[in-house]
Amino acid sequence: MRQLAAAALAILTLAGALPGEAFAQAYPKSPVRIIVTFPPGGAADTLARAIARSMSESLGQSVIIENRPGAAGNVGMSVVAHAQGDGYTLGVGTLSTLAINPALAKAPSYDARKDLIPVAMMTELPNVLAISAQSPFKDFAGLIDFARANPDKMNYATNGPGSSSHIVAELMKRKLGFEAVHVPYGGDAPILSALLGQQIFLGILAPPATAEFVKSGKIIAPAISGPRRISSLPGSPTLAELGHPDLTAATWFCIVAPAGTPQDVVTLLHREINKAMAAPDTLKVFATGGLEPSPMPLAPFQAFVRAEQDKWAGVIRTLGIILEQ
Repeated sequence: MRQLAAAALAILTLAGALPGEAFAQAYPKSPVRIIVTFPPGGAADTLARAIARSMSESLGQSVIIENRPGAAGNVGMSVVAHAQGDGYTLGVGTLSTLAINPALAKAPSYDARKDLIPVAMMTELPNVLAISAQSPFKDFAGLIDFARANPDKMNYATNGPGSSSHIVAELMKRKLGFEAVHVPYGGDAPILSALLGQQIFLGILAPPATAEFVKSGKIIAPAISGPRRISSLPGSPTLAELGHPDLTAATWFCIVAPAGTPQDVVTLLHREINKAMAAPDTLKVFATGGLEPSPMPLAPFQAFVRAEQDKWAGVIRTLGIILEQ
């Protein structure tokens, strides 16, 4: 809770530090919708709903969640990208929908750089490398040694082709020199089930799905891909700590708006989203999900998204991965 309190203070500091621009006085005149590119019940959906509740009170207008899952998030993000840029349609953007998917697709349905404006960061979380406690290796070095010695046996599971976890795994294979078969699953729950049943050797998952299994001793998390350790898995070192800083990667969730949204509306929304993330009820939702708010000032956040787009486009070119839309 001390970390969440510190995060709340940081969010409020960011919200209060924005310059006194001439905000669009009449905005909003009608309900605002947030397109969530995932089904109801997941981390992105839960966070968006908590933020929407707080924003509704602050803005004096309903903020409505609309779930548009499909095609690894491309369905919903395409809706946002082609909506009118008036501040009344927003979307939950991710590393996948803003940086990875557009670089993977032969014919993307939207241009993430031109069609979307990054508005506010919500949270950032690493990929967790997870193995069964019954596996023949117990740490990251053992995992890699096993993979190199058993190219015909090694496999790994992710949420699907083109997911951030898939790209991270393929990058690991290239950098560390091993072979492994990709086994795509429909979510973290079936990956955990396959790990426990020893049907796969390595699962790459989100921290909230993994933490309780690690605490119970059923799963080992020998490494995480993020830039720093996380409170829900304090015993799991980063890949950078293990000598592989070039494998650092984190999944992130943010709010975006269609291109053409007025700058004063973007600035107002950035402030309101940061305020909503600092609300006590929202902080409880973060804590329950094993997540931490990751606020950033507007300009550095937008620069961060552009840098991530450049980075992952380069990685995908290097790996030579192309997916059909």
